[in-house]
Amino acid sequence: MNRNSKRLAKLSLYTLIFTSVACQNGEIQQDDSFADAANNPSTMNGTQAMSASISMEQQFKNAVTDLAARIGVAADAITVREARSVQWGSGAMGCPKPGMNYTQAIVPGVRLLLAVNETIYYYHGRTGKSLFFCPAERAKAPAFGPGQAIM
Repeated sequence: MNRNSKRLAKLSLYTLIFTSVACQNGEIQQDDSFADAANNPSTMNGTQAMSASISMEQQFKNAVTDLAARIGVAADAITVREARSVQWGSGAMGCPKPGMNYTQAIVPGVRLLLAVNETIYYYHGRTGKSLFFCPAERAKAPAFGPGQAIM
């Protein structure tokens, strides 16, 4: 590879990186306080690194802890109504925010329904990442049916 080809390759790479970073700002955003944990698991309990995968058990524990704090109940008052391994149809992961654009790609994930008394609370997310709270009015079903029960 000659010198000019190397320079052109570097310039193309830098342009691609810059464009990718610039475009990421509008793809996946949630309007609730738990969104930071969905995009940066290190913010949840200060224990998870961004690139680290967390166990399903830890995903569920984190979601229960978040819901307990969110609605002001003891964690043992929360029951798991349903837990499924699903395929989301976009980067919105079944919780699109009005006016936002999301990547249109299959996202392997989890849908967790927690209950307190008769009220259902939705937690969605990617496989191996922290789940985020999804308000009931925004919660959508997975792209390819209900998914596989995992609990």
